Amino acid sequence: MPPRTPPTVLHLIPYDGIGGVEVAARSLAAGPHGTDSGALTFAKLFLSCKGGAAHGPHVWTGPQASEWAPGNYLGAVSEIRRRKPDLVIVSLWRSCIAALLAKALRPRLRLVAFLHLAESVHLPDRLLNRLVMELAVEIWADSDSTLRARLPARLRRKGRVISFLTERMERATRPPARPHFIFWGRLHPQKGLSRALQIFAAVAARHTEAQFTLIGPDMGIQAALQEQARTLGVDDRVTFAGPLDRAEIFRQAGTHCFYLQPSVTEGMAMSVVEAMQLGLIPVVTPVGEIPRYARDDDSALFLPPDEPPATSAARIADLLADPARSEAMARTARAVWQDRALYRDDVLRACRALLDRANGATPPPRAR
Repeated sequence: MPPRTPPTVLHLIPYDGIGGVEVAARSLAAGPHGTDSGALTFAKLFLSCKGGAAHGPHVWTGPQASEWAPGNYLGAVSEIRRRKPDLVIVSLWRSCIAALLAKALRPRLRLVAFLHLAESVHLPDRLLNRLVMELAVEIWADSDSTLRARLPARLRRKGRVISFLTERMERATRPPARPHFIFWGRLHPQKGLSRALQIFAAVAARHTEAQFTLIGPDMGIQAALQEQARTLGVDDRVTFAGPLDRAEIFRQAGTHCFYLQPSVTEGMAMSVVEAMQLGLIPVVTPVGEIPRYARDDDSALFLPPDEPPATSAARIADLLADPARSEAMARTARAVWQDRALYRDDVLRACRALLDRANGATPPPRAR
């Protein structure tokens, strides 16, 4: 009897970018995983070649950089039909288009809806993800708060939280407590960076050595933020470093003490997780999953939504004036993640459970 061909799991993503979705996906290598009954092949399909992902035996990228090029979607559907995956994981709303087309052509195709934000970004996002959720065998999310916010009660039995811890990090070399702030991620209104500048300006009024470094791609607001920094009189203390690779981000983190991100909405907030592992103190709004893994005045400094910048700055100043408290908070932040499961292991575990269930090996999940 010929050896059994391992099942194939395919992760469908719009393109290979630098956001939390793409960084997490990158931490799980395409190719064979496991042996014997646990063996599977993990493949990745990027709708667009934007971002530079390279073709490989288990990686396919669309021929055009445009996220709207019809050829990318038709090519993705063709690739899904050719590979005949046992499971397709669908991340972000553009991927839903290709997944729904493929499902229409192959009704037995098994889909997993993967949610990464606690709120829909617009109507197409909400509608397309809802369609995929209805058809999916399981619905994954980056956090319990995302599941609670996005899933109607009748679909919660399909829900599963996937860890978004992508790697174990060594603590950055932490300098003495000083007002050096850093942010990394998309320069997007969701991240609350206008408020971050207001808070930083209030801190800078107290501390002449204050610095703020913002790292990440411009999503249309950088010019406005730079003008705001000039208006606040702190443009000489604020650095817009642009996109950097992860090694350089983490190197720069070693010269900072605080991670400043007063987001309006979040899911897991991957950059906050990374900052905590590196021993930075998160100064963040308690949105999304953040209050489930961080505690105010213990492993983070929470910013109430309506707190004036001067009040936030005064609380930061109190922390700076107490180096022992600052160091204890940084240690606690790091300890939160020391024993958590990695994204890679959690995804593979969830895939195997679904494949086993499809073969009748395990019962369906209980309702949440």
